[in-house]
Amino acid sequence: MASSMIRAAAAVGLAAGLTGTAFAAALPPVGLWQGRYKCAQGQTALALQITATSPTRVHAVFYFHALASNPHVPQGCFSMQGRFDPATRRLHLSPIRWLSQPPFYVWTGLSGTVGAGGTVLTGTIQGPACTGFALKPSATLPVPPAPPACRMDQNGPTV
Repeated sequence: MASSMIRAAAAVGLAAGLTGTAFAAALPPVGLWQGRYKCAQGQTALALQITATSPTRVHAVFYFHALASNPHVPQGCFSMQGRFDPATRRLHLSPIRWLSQPPFYVWTGLSGTVGAGGTVLTGTIQGPACTGFALKPSATLPVPPAPPACRMDQNGPTV
């Protein structure tokens, strides 16, 4: 169903004369995005798998894990839902359910903007002692792989 909505949005975009970069920025930022964020535990790797449920509504899996520079961060993940504003390219996601929760960790929301051309997603993490995040689209799954409970794959979250 989500893919048919994206195709419908594509048809609308082409009919409106949007092409290339302008059209890509108007669609929800679906797919796998990888990078890092910073909260109380320090710099942390983040893989965010996003799927669209409509041109403005999205679901995601937020999978975090250690970086070589901060090896004591455990793996964990939770599902999220939110909205995407095609006009401003703003994305807002709120947590809805833990899939794999390490002890003493809390989930966080995030707000960000998809950069021109859809090559970067940056913004702020809404949690205790958190600052920003920076993500780029990725064609490869995270290393280390997400725990089975996180169920990340190239087709998006299965939650």
